[in-house]
Amino acid sequence: MMKFAIGVVISMAFVFSAPVFAKNEGKLPKGAVELSEQEVKDLYVGNTVKYDVGDGLVYYTWFADGTLKGVKVGKKKGEYGYADGTWTGTGNTFCFTSNWKDKSGETKFVYKPCKSWWRVGKQIWTKNISGDDQYDGDIYNNEVKKMSKGDKVTPMFDKAKAAAK
Repeated sequence: MMKFAIGVVISMAFVFSAPVFAKNEGKLPKGAVELSEQEVKDLYVGNTVKYDVGDGLVYYTWFADGTLKGVKVGKKKGEYGYADGTWTGTGNTFCFTSNWKDKSGETKFVYKPCKSWWRVGKQIWTKNISGDDQYDGDIYNNEVKKMSKGDKVTPMFDKAKAAAK
């Protein structure tokens, strides 16, 4: 359990510092149209996203009740971290707050990104609005490739939370 706590605290500092996003395209293509609020929510709610953060993988699932669950699975066997939080969607912008926990259940790291979404033909483009530090302002078109249907987080979340006790 001590290994879990140390791993979570140390790795949380690096969770979002690795290059998890695509190359910044710099600007939206001509003809970009904002996604509707419902289209943006449909991208997230009930679905899972997976980010490679260098020292492991981070997964999130967003739920219809405005909550989320997150899990970080480290490269070392048995290394987990978990987060809970909330999300909001307004217009073409989606924001969430994930509260990353230590073994006692205390929040040790808070991640609060906002992203806005556009469509150009069949391609969906994303712009990091805030919360991603060095990636704020980046525009790219591969975010939806990191998403999959359904909740793949809850079983990992439950395992990580149980391991922390």
